Amino acid sequence: MIDELDFLAFFEAEPEILNPEVGWGCGARYVSTRGIERIEAITSVDDAEFSLKWWQSNELRADLRLVGVIDWQFDMAPGKETLWLKFHRSEMGYFCLQLKPNVCITWRTEW
Repeated sequence: MIDELDFLAFFEAEPEILNPEVGWGCGARYVSTRGIERIEAITSVDDAEFSLKWWQSNELRADLRLVGVIDWQFDMAPGKETLWLKFHRSEMGYFCLQLKPNVCITWRTEW
């Protein structure tokens, strides 16, 4: 079972709980800065949603809003940290956000 500490360790940032009455599972905002790169992620595990904005040198590089997330998995191997998302529709494939050693986004879909 995924919990708030998994996100805290991955983003290395304290979350802003978006709705304190219902807790982090219904919306938490994380801002992670790594050199010239800044990641802003909004997680809503209970609502199966993930949003991501990625800036590099103050230029927006990616702006994503993903829905239908049914599985959140962290891979915290030494020197490489990734978050894997799987979706309720198999053709949506998977989405991967890597923060270490560098920021990288991968999204694979299927026919």
